[in-house]
Amino acid sequence: MKVHPDLIITEDNQRCFLIKPGYSRKDTAQWVPYCGKFTNFFYEQGYEYTLRVDRYDPNARVIRVIKTVGRDNIDSYRKQLAMEKRKQLREAEEARRAQEQAQSETNSESSATESQIQDNNYYDDGFEYDYFCD
Repeated sequence: MKVHPDLIITEDNQRCFLIKPGYSRKDTAQWVPYCGKFTNFFYEQGYEYTLRVDRYDPNARVIRVIKTVGRDNIDSYRKQLAMEKRKQLREAEEARRAQEQAQSETNSESSATESQIQDNNYYDDGFEYDYFCD
């Protein structure tokens, strides 16, 4: 079971934990408010805890903790999220630059075609003009 690093305030002004089953960060379970108590566990805000419990039941009044498996500082987790966000922004910027470069290449090809048309005595009106010298 995991315990979220921040407490929440419910509608009836109770401070509650956010808990979810599972140990992995990749676990897709949603955080559930738990307003009960824990035995054999000391909670310090700002840390995400991974606990081994006797029985996971978000409706129980007391959850018996067998062992605290891990304690992660929320700052390290936020740093990891920030790094992932920076990576996504960097990839988006690279994609934008590649798109601009492809567009500029297309524009340069079209301007080269226009200069060829003008060299071949074609103008914007679509008619061909020949100049004869006497």
